Amino acid sequence: MLLLVTVVLRIPNFFEPYWYGDEAIYLTVGTGIRQGLRLYTEIVDHKTPLIYYFAAVPSQFWFRVLNLFWMMAATVLFFWVAKKLFKKAKLAFASSLIFVLLTTLPWLEGNIPNGELFVLGFVMAGLWLLTKTQLWQQFFRHQLDKALAAAKKESKLLVGAGALFGLGVLTKVPALLDFGAVLLIGWFAMTQLALGQKTTWKKRLKLGRQFLAKTGWLTLGLFIPIGLSVIYFVSQGSGQDYLQFGLLYNIYYSGNWQLELHNPLLQFLFTLPGKTLALAGVITLLSFARKYTARFQLIAGWFMLALFATLLSNRPYPHYFIQVVPAFSLLLAELWLIFQHRTAQKKAMLMTAAGLLIAVMAVLPLLKVRPYPAGEYYGKFYQLMTKQITTAEYDHSFNPLVKNNYEAAEMIRGLDGERMFIWGTNPMLYALTQATPTSRFTVAFHIKDLQDQANTLQQIIAEEPTIIVVMNDEPDELPGLQAYLDARYYPNRQFDTMTVYLAL
Repeated sequence: MLLLVTVVLRIPNFFEPYWYGDEAIYLTVGTGIRQGLRLYTEIVDHKTPLIYYFAAVPSQFWFRVLNLFWMMAATVLFFWVAKKLFKKAKLAFASSLIFVLLTTLPWLEGNIPNGELFVLGFVMAGLWLLTKTQLWQQFFRHQLDKALAAAKKESKLLVGAGALFGLGVLTKVPALLDFGAVLLIGWFAMTQLALGQKTTWKKRLKLGRQFLAKTGWLTLGLFIPIGLSVIYFVSQGSGQDYLQFGLLYNIYYSGNWQLELHNPLLQFLFTLPGKTLALAGVITLLSFARKYTARFQLIAGWFMLALFATLLSNRPYPHYFIQVVPAFSLLLAELWLIFQHRTAQKKAMLMTAAGLLIAVMAVLPLLKVRPYPAGEYYGKFYQLMTKQITTAEYDHSFNPLVKNNYEAAEMIRGLDGERMFIWGTNPMLYALTQATPTSRFTVAFHIKDLQDQANTLQQIIAEEPTIIVVMNDEPDELPGLQAYLDARYYPNRQFDTMTVYLAL
């Protein structure tokens, strides 16, 4: 049933035009990889590498086919993990249905193959593998006073789980915070031992060291794929570029967005120290208050870490909130159980869960995040299928650039268009024509952010691309480009949104 819902809700995905910027960047970089360009050296974007290798498929259609099957697998894995947590198939199903809706409907851009969706597959696979370990089982069965066996199978499972999270980080860096949720199991286990009365301090220290050793295996697994990726890019002569653009650029990206908040407290809470303090406060509360179950500790801790990851850059992009969806779905199921069973722990868990949910709901308007309307999305598709609107009208409704891009692509395909240069922001034209940029970068704002204008012009002059496109809405000029165009190119066709120049 869950898989059927996933498939049905994703049917309109396969009828969308090339219209979404991030997806087009992934496909353009993927095309470059297929053409033999070195990632981060000869073609650049600022995320870790796996998303670009996923996008190294023949077209947008196949990228979305891959995304469909990936999310079907992620849904199955989420259901298995939820069933392990709640021991009730119906509750696991309900939680999984919420997961499917929030990762598939357009509300959070779930209809687009963004990095967050591919991260989910690795995270859920890592958690599923972790459920087979003693670390997981003894934590949730409250058997912390029993020694953890140091079996080879256990170590392999932990390293394997950590490696899956490492692959998640290699898809998008904020997945590191999802791995932090896994480490919380060992941390919460040790704090439970410290607060417990069943064992002596000597035995608590011994058990604590065993839990610490288990998290050590997890951490080793995390760094294996990351370390291998470093070795690979160094062997390709791209080690420094990988460090700059694949790993360290995320630090710059997270700190260069300014929020317009006038309340001093809110301003502080959205700074890195403020967010870190809030995260530390919640984790401390979950760790040392005696009124939380092990399951609630993990779900609430994961929720807070995922929210922290979502807010790293303070940007108003709905797809960032997909990272919160797994913990959010589990937290709603946990709330249902809290209401169903009256326990001494109910009030504390209810207040904490309500506080977390209120926090995420408050963040959305503060960041000016506007979820996309699902009704309009599926309504347009229904109109297309019933021939109430034309394909051209349907395509144009996604992005005004679509009409001009498809017209320009027809012309470009008839020329030597494997390499071209676009000054402005229109990666969709690269993806649509399966051309790659003469510059290392796919969009003008990356060139400007990294002050690479002079080098970009030199690359254009050296390669002499057959086609250069200048977007009409690009506010800044590339110094020297217009003079070069006047001398070596002619404006072959002017569209409403762009001018296409051809070499003389």
